[in-house]
Amino acid sequence: MPLSLFYPPEAVRPAQAETHWLGESLAHLGVETLVKALTPNPHHQRFGRESLLALCAEPHTIAYRQAVVDDLIRNPSLTGQLEKLLPKLAELHTPSFRATQESDFYQTLWRLAELETYVECAQELSAALEAASAHLQAAGLLHLREYLRGLQQEPSFQSLAKQLPELMARIRGVQSITVGINLDSHLRPREAALLSVNTHRFKNDTLLGRLFEREDVAGVAPLRFAARATQGSPPENAELRLSPLFRDLEQVLGDVARPIASALTQYRGLNVRVLQNLEPELAFFISGVRLIEKMQAAGLKMCRAEILPAEARATEVRGLFNVLLALRLSQNTAAIVTSDVAFNTESGQLAVLTGPNRGGKTTFTQAVGLAHLLFQTGLYVPGEAARLSPVDAIYLHFASAEKFELNAGRLGEEAQHVSEIFRHATRYSLILFNESFSSTTPGEGLYLAQDVVRGLRLLGARGVFVTHFHELAEHIDALNTAPGESRVFSLVTGVEISAADGAVTRTFKIQPGPPLGTSYAKEIAQQHGISYEQIAETLRQRGLTQ
Repeated sequence: MPLSLFYPPEAVRPAQAETHWLGESLAHLGVETLVKALTPNPHHQRFGRESLLALCAEPHTIAYRQAVVDDLIRNPSLTGQLEKLLPKLAELHTPSFRATQESDFYQTLWRLAELETYVECAQELSAALEAASAHLQAAGLLHLREYLRGLQQEPSFQSLAKQLPELMARIRGVQSITVGINLDSHLRPREAALLSVNTHRFKNDTLLGRLFEREDVAGVAPLRFAARATQGSPPENAELRLSPLFRDLEQVLGDVARPIASALTQYRGLNVRVLQNLEPELAFFISGVRLIEKMQAAGLKMCRAEILPAEARATEVRGLFNVLLALRLSQNTAAIVTSDVAFNTESGQLAVLTGPNRGGKTTFTQAVGLAHLLFQTGLYVPGEAARLSPVDAIYLHFASAEKFELNAGRLGEEAQHVSEIFRHATRYSLILFNESFSSTTPGEGLYLAQDVVRGLRLLGARGVFVTHFHELAEHIDALNTAPGESRVFSLVTGVEISAADGAVTRTFKIQPGPPLGTSYAKEIAQQHGISYEQIAETLRQRGLTQ
């Protein structure tokens, strides 16, 4: 098993990351937004996405990652040094790709540059870990430290580190060439010869050039500038090197590189892939730490979750908040409201969540899913304290938008999605429903919702069922008489009703309690000017009634 900060040596890596993500679950959960927050560098986003979607359910692997995050948070100096090293580690991904497209000379040059970067990265990474050695506790970082210690004791590595300066000096010593070109009677190039290989560059030696500190090529006029190629792309001056003159030049330069290539053959056994593979892992962890620091600086707490057995089927978070909402409101995090979550055998595993529109139900439901996503990637959970059992999958069903399959209809499409969830989910899954069946009549919707909740109870899964059918939450006791292990309980979004004027204020706090039903409906109607009394007064003022 290769060295990894994500997987302990004995861990089995998942074969496919997106096996249990159905329909639009990723979009509803906001996974892409989270990926960009955790991997701001596009170069790392594929790794970040795959890591999140893998939804690791192995407790030992989760703890292995959590320990790395702990060490990075406790040792900010180490984190800063590793962060500075990331661009250099990223360079290890480039030469091996480019070298296959180059001549022997450039292959030698790329390999030499790769080995130079490899040695520098190994030495700097080792120095950073040794400086923090007394404070390291994570097995992953300790394994890496020991690996680097052993690597630097290997004769081949020591020989390379000693020989590199001389080899690089030979290559870098070639700074320019002198070419002589004979012209015919019509001043057309007739023949050319390489006169010398120089250890200096030709500089602009004119008065204006010295005054303005320019380093343009000297001469009457430059023949061609070599365009800079973007990372991983072929050089834009590739056609130049196809000309006979440039082919001859590469042959001469090949003579310079040949003894260097011969010297490098003894280092074929050195494998840079170990450090290559560490680079995206380090980048992900460091970005995760920066996210944690950003939240905590804004007054929002994040914590290392205690890992409970999968059989406990528990999700417990004190002070949970939606991390994506916090990122959107980064300049006004005081508006973020936290809620306590307790899905367990004592409180119940299936929450029927009701409350007024725009009361925070969707935000809360998404927050529960995001907490598991972060937890099972090994990062901190949004909240003051947390105890979670890993889930084997996260399934979401949000109310369908107006677009739907022509031959199915909106309800038909919803039914297909719900049926698909029950074909895949297990008792260890997290299932989140948000306003399902809202397109039906109240009677039909309530009937369908009752059957789905009973099905979830029979399955034994945990989750949230957000609904505007208050009758569903009022019949909790009846639902719990159905066969199954997951107890159903009621959650509500909080509202405060002013005793003075009856004004209704949403608190956005999610808490256990009986459904509010229509107890606040009259106050909300009055607040929006649509109570019966207000409508009657409007009609009276218009002269339409007495």
